[in-house]
Amino acid sequence: MRLTLKIALVILFGITLLLSLHSYQTVTRETKILKANLSREARLVGLVLRSMAADIWQRQGETAAQSFLKRAGQLVSDQQVRWVWLEGTPPTAQAPRVHGDQLAAARRGETVTIIAETADGRDFLFTYLPLKVPGGHIGAIEIGESLADLHGYVRESMNRSALLLVGMVASSLLLLWVAGSFWVGRPVKRLAEQAERMAGGDFTPGPDLKGHDEIAVLAGALDRMRGQLATAQQSDRERLEALEKLRHTERLATIGRLSAGMAHELGTPLNVIAGRAKLIARGSLPAEEVTRSATIIGEQAERMTAIMRQLLDFARRGTPRKVPVDLRQLMTGILELLGPVAGKQGVTTRLVPPTEPRVVMADGAQLQQVLINLAMNGLQAMPAGGDLEISLEPCGDASPPEAVKDRQGPWTVIAITDNGVGIAPDDLPHLFDPFFTTKEIGQGTGLGLSIAYGIVAEHGGWIDVESRPGQGSRFRVWLPRPAPPREAVDG
Repeated sequence: MRLTLKIALVILFGITLLLSLHSYQTVTRETKILKANLSREARLVGLVLRSMAADIWQRQGETAAQSFLKRAGQLVSDQQVRWVWLEGTPPTAQAPRVHGDQLAAARRGETVTIIAETADGRDFLFTYLPLKVPGGHIGAIEIGESLADLHGYVRESMNRSALLLVGMVASSLLLLWVAGSFWVGRPVKRLAEQAERMAGGDFTPGPDLKGHDEIAVLAGALDRMRGQLATAQQSDRERLEALEKLRHTERLATIGRLSAGMAHELGTPLNVIAGRAKLIARGSLPAEEVTRSATIIGEQAERMTAIMRQLLDFARRGTPRKVPVDLRQLMTGILELLGPVAGKQGVTTRLVPPTEPRVVMADGAQLQQVLINLAMNGLQAMPAGGDLEISLEPCGDASPPEAVKDRQGPWTVIAITDNGVGIAPDDLPHLFDPFFTTKEIGQGTGLGLSIAYGIVAEHGGWIDVESRPGQGSRFRVWLPRPAPPREAVDG
């Protein structure tokens, strides 16, 4: 409704201005016409009186002529008629009611009409018709007509114009308010409500505003945007679901590679359990040996249970949730999970723990998938054995890629280093591209590093790599370090 009010005020201002100008011009024009009519009537009366007065003055003298003019003034009720001297005035003569310089034209014999104020404060229209009398003196017949009726007419016209203006403003305001509410206020309110619903994620169809005006065009554009946002939301949901399936698939593929190494790790405790069970079954062992064998069987079962639990935790799909994650504890668990595979390939694994606890805000399962993927790539790069190191570098500042330019350091850096075959320089720029792989057919899908990079990017970080053929590779995972507690900042 505020838009309707603004439009109404602008229109009413224009109407008021136009009506005011029209009223002023009308009153001014009619005033001029009335003054011209009064002057014309006075001139006509004056011409008749001047002719008669000149004749009487010529035949009967000055006294008879002025008496005639006096009687004529008494007969005309709405006009004042008298004789005045313009120059060479005798001491007893009447003077004009206007200044002498205003009658210069009259002294030259021209008829003059002048508006002037009398001694009692009233406005009069004075008309002077000059007459040269015997003896060389110049006088004039002064005809005065009050302008009170003219002023009254002007006031009445102004009052009528003011009433008309007030009536038009009031009626226009009412009509504009009703029309604006129907054509502007209600549709805009409905569109605003639809926009609010869209902002809250509700993309159901909005109001159907038909027509060809600007509001209908805006409604159509908003509805098209709603449809596009709904499609984009559905596409994003499907994309996220597909990405999560790819991540889970890659996690299962990693489990397959881990399982090959764990088969040997599980075989040893199974052989121990089987051997001890056979000894107990013979019944020839002393009581203390039976107890000892049972204890060994329990220990080996717990060992296998822990191994299987690690695999299940890694394979389980969960809802992404960022919580404080202790990197030292996470890295220790990863080395335990990789131990059987590394031992089978003759790779020595080493953890360089930080000197102090290092915590980041992350989804622990997703971050574990990233690190295991990078570590498994390192193990595959050392088929003849070697060293694999997982370390936490000191926090520091770095220049992030364009995709994370809006994030500020310091950063937490996890480094995974191997001394395997390395990566060719031409392959480094494409290393994180989907479906790009340097492995043989059947050895990998080309999605592992791409998925790992996407997970780290969702956490606000990135992955970089340094590698030389024949000298190994070093992958670094950069994660934003959480802000210190408020108390620490204030302190």
